[in-house]
This record gives sequence, C-alpha cells and structure tokens, in this order.
Amino acid sequence: MFFPMNRPNISALLLFLALALVLLVPFLLQPKREAAPNGARTLVIMSPHNEAVRYEFERAFRRWHRARFGEAVAIDWRNIGGTSEIVRYLDSEFAAAERVDRNGIGIDLFFGGGAYDHAQQARKGHTSPCGLRQRHPEWLTDAIIPSTFSGEAFYDPDDRWYGCCLSSFGICWNQDVLTDHGILRAPQSWTDLADFSYYRLVALADPTKSGSINKAFEMLIQEQMRAELTKRGIPADRAAPEASAALAALAAPAAFAAGWRRAFGVIRQIGANARYFTDAASKVPLDVAQGAAAAGMCIDFYGRFESEMIARNERSHRMIYITPSGGSSVSVDPISLVRGAPHRELAERFIDFCLSPEGQQLWNTRVGESGGPERYALRRLPIRKDMYAPPFLQTMSDPTALPYTQGRDFTYQAAWTGPLFALIRTLIRTVCIDTHAELASAWEAINRNGGPAACPDAFAAFMALPPNAEYPQALAITARQLDDKLTEARLVREWVLFFRNQYRQARALAEMP
Repeated sequence: MFFPMNRPNISALLLFLALALVLLVPFLLQPKREAAPNGARTLVIMSPHNEAVRYEFERAFRRWHRARFGEAVAIDWRNIGGTSEIVRYLDSEFAAAERVDRNGIGIDLFFGGGAYDHAQQARKGHTSPCGLRQRHPEWLTDAIIPSTFSGEAFYDPDDRWYGCCLSSFGICWNQDVLTDHGILRAPQSWTDLADFSYYRLVALADPTKSGSINKAFEMLIQEQMRAELTKRGIPADRAAPEASAALAALAAPAAFAAGWRRAFGVIRQIGANARYFTDAASKVPLDVAQGAAAAGMCIDFYGRFESEMIARNERSHRMIYITPSGGSSVSVDPISLVRGAPHRELAERFIDFCLSPEGQQLWNTRVGESGGPERYALRRLPIRKDMYAPPFLQTMSDPTALPYTQGRDFTYQAAWTGPLFALIRTLIRTVCIDTHAELASAWEAINRNGGPAACPDAFAAFMALPPNAEYPQALAITARQLDDKLTEARLVREWVLFFRNQYRQARALAEMP
C-alpha cells in the first residue's frame, strides 16, 4: 500500500539530503592519492602544512624514492592544527616518553612552521642531527643555501633543522570591500590597518595558536623600533650584525623602549579594528577573498595562494597581497628530524628530497610544468638560490618575487626581540584577545568623540602598558618561565586585569562631556 508523504516530511527529507551533500562534498572532492602497496614502509610526518603541500610533496617524494631506491613508500601525515598545537603535542609526548625512559614518540619528522619553534624543539632535545651536512656539504654554501640572510638563520649549525622554503609577512585585502566602505587607499603598511576606517573590518589570527602571525607581529615591532631610532637620529644600519644591534640597544635604551611602546599601540589599534581572532591563520585570506573582512595580516603564501584561487576560479582580481616595503624580513619554514624517529633512513631521504632541486621546484613552479606540482600551485618561494636562475624563473608562478634581492630592505635583529618571541604572543593575547570587547569599545568611544588628538587623556589610558611589559623590563620574563603554566597563568591574569581596567577608564574619559 502506498502512503503519500505530507509536505513537512518532504521538506525534512530535502533538508536531510542537502545536509548530507554538504558533508560529503569535501570528501568527494579530495584528490585521489596513489595507493601504497602492501608492505611499503611508512614515514610519519607531523606538519601544519595545508592539504596542497601535503598532496604535492607526498606524490613527488613517492615517485622520487621509487626511482632512486626502487622501493615504494607511504606517508602518514599527522595534522593536528597549527605550529603551536604541534609544539604542545611534542612537548607533552616527550615528557611522557621520558617518564618511562622511552627515546622516541613514533614521529619521524616535524615539517613546516617557523624557525623559532624548530630551534626551541632542538634546544629541548626533541630533534636530532639529521646528517645532511655530511651528505650534501655542497648545498650549504652562500651560492645555494646561505646560513643567514636578512638577519634570519636559514639552518641550524648543529644539523638539527634546515629551512625548506622562504616566507615573508604582509597584508591581504579585498578591493571590492574597501570600495564598499569608502576606503580609497589600499593598505601599504602595517600602520594603515590601525586607522579607524578599518573598524571591525580586519581579520586576524591568534598569535598563541599561529607561529606565523606571531612572527608578523614581531616584524611590526621591529619596524617601529627602527623608526624610533631613525626619528631620534640614532644610526640603525639595516645590514648591522646582531652583535651591533645588541650594542645599539644598550646605547639607546630610551629609543628601543619608545619603539616597543609605539608598536604595541599600533597592535592594539589593529586589534581593536579586528572582526575576530581565528585559531587558523589560513582562514584570514580566505575570509578576505570572500568579502567577510576588508583586510588582514597573513604569511605571504596564504595570501598568494588565495589570490590565485580567486583569479583562476572566478576570473576576479579583487584579492590582493603585498609584503610592506621594509616591513618584513625573509625567514624560513624548516624541517627537523624528530628524536628517536622510527624510520630514520626514510626521514633523512625525505629531508634530502625537500632540499634537492626536485623538491625545491614544487614550491613555486606552475601547475603542469615539467618538475612542478600536479594539482596545486603552492605559491611558496624555494630556499635554494639556484632556483632563481632564468630556466626556473620562466616556469614560476611568481617570477618577480625575488627574496634574495627584495629581502635586503629589512634586516631582522634577533637581539632586539628574539628573546621576547614567546612573550609577544602572550602579551598580544592579553592586550587584544582576552580583553577584545573592552578594547573595541574604548577605541570606538575615542574615535566617535574626535579621535586621539581630541581625547588625549583617554588615549593615554588606552595606550598604557604595565611596568613589567615595558621594554627592556619584559626581557626578564623568559621563554622558559612562560613554559611553566602556573607562571604564564599568573602573568596573563595580571595583564588582563590591567588592560581591562585601562580600556574601561579610556572609554569613560572619552565619553566625558
């Protein structure tokens, strides 16, 4: 017997089918991977890299390995989030392993993230020398892979980590959204994002979850320190070695303190303009491209990758990315051999592949070109200098992005802020994230009542820093102390209470008749 369905049941069924389709589409669209033969050895890699990087490097390495060694291999990618989540996982797993006197944790490689986090893992003994220095000394020269550039270390002198590709940091924006909100000039510098015209229009990532965005904020801080030195007529040679930077800091403490304070003023204004702070740095350019935000701070390859997707799929050039001139150094995304790697031989071969010309070509060669990626244009910049020769530039997605030329405009000074990298992320959390409601409210009140010049007392309260967060007092709070959760919790509570009170006071002062 046939029982006709009534309209509510049909609507419910259609809704269920639509929901099922939405859930299934990501799985249906996933690229097909080559099936690993039974018995193939499996390399275990922990990485914050996105699906595009994982797909192209797995595909290319498996073919390279079979051609070189006549053996099939498979890769087990462990993707648990951003670099900060990976670092917390490694720390906790090694702490557990040491309690039972176990050497390894079942992971072969840590692939991606910033040099700071790889250096910290090396310092903690969680990564090991990988032997590349002995296998390929010809690569570690100024002509191929320099040890340092623009003030940044490109590999560990003790052989525990090596940069694989280059990164800089910048701004992405949506030209259509800027136009809709009457913003006539696109952002060209970090400070442009601090303008009140961007109120609730800026997309930002949480620096406690993303090492890349924390590095971007560090670039902003160094830019403001350098500007303060210049303003006071103190020479700040961009090519000065680190030792000279340390001497300069001792010779001009007031200038560095003022630059630090000015930088955190810019950071809190940008934070006040933020629509949100996301856990995933890759979400920022995605939302900017789709019009959910006007602009955002991001690592270069996320901005380039998303702009290419929009241009290719929608034939639109609304999404734009720039690295501010003089606003970012060139740093590296490294690879490290994890201590006690269960498949050390395979891991060493993967490191060799990543630094070889074959691996390096994947980063920026156009899809379909010989030696390039098969499906995704990765839009990252290779670390090897010889990749920027004419034969390779002709097939690159970004042939005008020449980091070894353009990177000379900014020299990172590790002595200025390097010891403060962990503190910067914690301080920004308390300045902008845990207190965002009060921050945004105070910033709006100041600007609705004439702006900083018309509300000097309110703006002074808004810009204040607690004494132990001033420079150089903050240098006394070390990364080791912040590794202690009780110390970090006490500091966060102290700073949150301070900033919340300051922002409430700033709003009240701005609204006084």
